[in-house]
Amino acid sequence: MIIDVHCHLDHERFSQDLDKVIDRARKSGVKFIITSGVNSSTNRKILEIKKNFSDIVKVSFGIYPLDALKKEIEIGEANGFSRDIESFDLEKEISWIEKNKNECVAIGEAGLDFKYSSEKNEQIKIFQKIIDLAKKINKPLIVHSRKAELEALELLEKSNYKKIILHCFSGKKSLIKKGIDLGFYFSVPPVITRLEHFQMLVELVPLSQLLTETDAPYLSPIQGERNESSNIKITLKEIAKIKNLPEEKVEEEIFNNSKRLFNL
Repeated sequence: MIIDVHCHLDHERFSQDLDKVIDRARKSGVKFIITSGVNSSTNRKILEIKKNFSDIVKVSFGIYPLDALKKEIEIGEANGFSRDIESFDLEKEISWIEKNKNECVAIGEAGLDFKYSSEKNEQIKIFQKIIDLAKKINKPLIVHSRKAELEALELLEKSNYKKIILHCFSGKKSLIKKGIDLGFYFSVPPVITRLEHFQMLVELVPLSQLLTETDAPYLSPIQGERNESSNIKITLKEIAKIKNLPEEKVEEEIFNNSKRLFNL
């Protein structure tokens, strides 16, 4: 039983063969795939994907740091992502998410991105609203925190909300330890095979606070290749090796972490 707690099945790179991608995931033992939106258009698109693959796909409604999203598209980093760069009404989208809360298992991805940002204070205000929303509807929050790990943790700590997933967390050791002490979860991508940071993170984080993600089509174990949910197996093998535990034990505990957190 395997779970991919965070990916982007609405990405253009899946447009031609999504059914085959899902089939490979099933055959590799993936029980659930949580695909995340980043704004109003993708939140609706992932709902359509969920309808088509209702046995395996769950959704997470997100509001990505808006100025960072625009910058990613400008410089090409979004890589064909079907993201609507037109501004949308934040309050209306929050209301839509609340109205459709029974359709999702989580909120996110959402958070802070200071790599491309000139509007840090505005990002912090928006993220606080999304934290409040997650608390109000009692859904786990999948957090993006690029070059803003400290600020994200400070906001989350003040919120006193515990259903937090630190997605692809790149903070230093002291911040990883702070996240552990706060009881947060860390989702680990297949790129762990080639990035020492995630190997170090797995050494530090108790198995009871680890989850598996792909962030597909990004963060592939093989540079330049498209990532997909079937690669969760690769992450599990790496975690088992680092923790010096049987792969079956790691798979079972991470599945139970995910099942409990997302109420699956």
